[in-house]
Amino acid sequence: MKLIFGGAYNGKLDYVKEKYKVSHEQIFFCRDENIEYNKEIICGLHIFVKACISNKLNPIEVLKDKMDLLENKIIICDEINSGIVPIEKFDRIWREENGRLLQFLAKHSSHVCRIFFGIEEELKNNTI
Repeated sequence: MKLIFGGAYNGKLDYVKEKYKVSHEQIFFCRDENIEYNKEIICGLHIFVKACISNKLNPIEVLKDKMDLLENKIIICDEINSGIVPIEKFDRIWREENGRLLQFLAKHSSHVCRIFFGIEEELKNNTI
């Protein structure tokens, strides 16, 4: 599994499309707590986290049972844990759960990188 994260509008999806030569049809865009595991790329995992919380689900527990399906996937997630702490309790919980899920996925990923203004910062690479 490869984990790609960074701020909103920092070029994560463009980076993945260019580096891995993938088409739009190979990408699943998260809209709720359901993921289509037949796609090569899962984009917008932070939306999945938000939907899980709204539906009283633990996002780590949901994905823990699906780790074998994520083995060869590229996961793209917005980093929402920087900046000002949100005033709304739900938004604080979302931020914390997103950070916990990113930690869990980073631990189980062979490759982790942060995209900052379209530039890759490699944090982990066990594929060499």
